[in-house]
Amino acid sequence: MSNAAESKQMLREDGTPYYVQLAAIIRRQISDQTWLVGDRLPTLKQMVATFGVSPMTVRHALAGLEKEGLISAERGRGTFVTAKPEITESIPYMLTQSPGRRANELSFRVVASRPAQGELRIGAEDGEPLEPYRYMKRVFSRNGGPFIVGEYLVCESAYDAVPERLWATALISTLLYDTKQIGLTNVRQTFRVVASMPQEAAELDIRVHDPVVRVRRIFQNARKEVICLAQLVYRTDGVVFDINIDIEDRNRLLELGGFPES
Repeated sequence: MSNAAESKQMLREDGTPYYVQLAAIIRRQISDQTWLVGDRLPTLKQMVATFGVSPMTVRHALAGLEKEGLISAERGRGTFVTAKPEITESIPYMLTQSPGRRANELSFRVVASRPAQGELRIGAEDGEPLEPYRYMKRVFSRNGGPFIVGEYLVCESAYDAVPERLWATALISTLLYDTKQIGLTNVRQTFRVVASMPQEAAELDIRVHDPVVRVRRIFQNARKEVICLAQLVYRTDGVVFDINIDIEDRNRLLELGGFPES
């Protein structure tokens, strides 16, 4: 067991109650099969030492997990894992505007479409701005609940090159790829796992500070001008990165790993 001073660093100092964070850690360990159904959890004393929290915090976290049906306390024997958390299916490749065809498909609704008023910022590292821009916002749903919030800056020249009705029914990336006169030549994106802000939490129906995946996607033309900036915030439940790695391409392998060669 790690000592309390070291292990308490596992818990964030961002205002999220310790018992919420501790319950999330234990839930993740059960989901990842660190602990299997039937396994006995560490004792109260061991958890206090491991996580550097009070006995009350541990009891509060365990009570919540027991209410979820994941663990069960047996007098004189300990606390045992009784079930795994339900795992949301991975994101399907198909995105549809119409919500009816398969229950697990993503659909979207347009929340905003107007001339940009400083909602998103294009940085120097993103490329040259191609003013003016149009701001759009979409909320994607899955299984009847919100799953992704997408915000976009689309340059007016690209917006005007596409029939307006399509902006309400088609994916923005598809429109940018398929409309040749837009001149798309380069796309770059970054992924970050961050704590959700209050507005994101409300839009995604999650708790403030719950982890989300924030994707920033830059679409450029041959002059490195930014045709579109897309900022997407995903709920983390159900997000799966499934990548086939070409073992023959060493440089590509290192690139996918995301780490410098050492």
